[in-house]
Amino acid sequence: MKRLSRKDLEAIGDRVIRAYMKLPEVKGQPVFRIVPEILAETLLGLRVDYQHLSIDGTILGLTSYESVGIELPGNEEAGEVYFLDGNTILIESDLRDDVEQTGRRNFTITHEASHQVLKMLFPSDYGARPHEKPIHFCRANSMRKKPISDWEEWQSNTLSSVLLLPKALVEQAMALFGVQGEIRILNRLFAREDYDRFVGMTELLGCSKTALAIRMKQLGYLGEDYLDNPYRLLDVEVN
Repeated sequence: MKRLSRKDLEAIGDRVIRAYMKLPEVKGQPVFRIVPEILAETLLGLRVDYQHLSIDGTILGLTSYESVGIELPGNEEAGEVYFLDGNTILIESDLRDDVEQTGRRNFTITHEASHQVLKMLFPSDYGARPHEKPIHFCRANSMRKKPISDWEEWQSNTLSSVLLLPKALVEQAMALFGVQGEIRILNRLFAREDYDRFVGMTELLGCSKTALAIRMKQLGYLGEDYLDNPYRLLDVEVN
């Protein structure tokens, strides 16, 4: 499998976003966020559909480069078989129905679209070998897994971050919310003003707090991140 660097993926993402900005639905209008459905369906020619993908909610999205049937949890014990056509992105319907999940839904769509972008650009490297997995899943809590065990998923996560949060739009959001240079400490208890600015940016950009924190770190615009536990700032290491 082709291993692309973060720099390579940034360059690919920039090309895709430039094409997105030229779409009739986008061109000539103020753009504050990327709309993943427009990117996936209008620009890339993919189909976005929604279904329940797992009983426990751990599978957020999936796609395939080829025609394949997948069993989905249904009312019967055997479940239901959904036939992917190699051109479809399937998203957990709970992400569409819950407004609080908008950021996660948007990232999941761009994650699965990223798989398809890499297939389009490198057809001999992605999905060309019979032994490769036919279905690519986006699972909950997969963004921060280290060390990297699945390079294809890492590449799709990285490209998704670039597509959903282009540098220019992140910088525009920072300017609109008065963030100058960087957010040194992201902590809702001990740096509330910067935290509120950050939350406002996520709402404008249509992303989750985790996704924006990761992207801003990549761009050098975020220092310490205490999203998971704001009290961690007070931790004292005992020898």
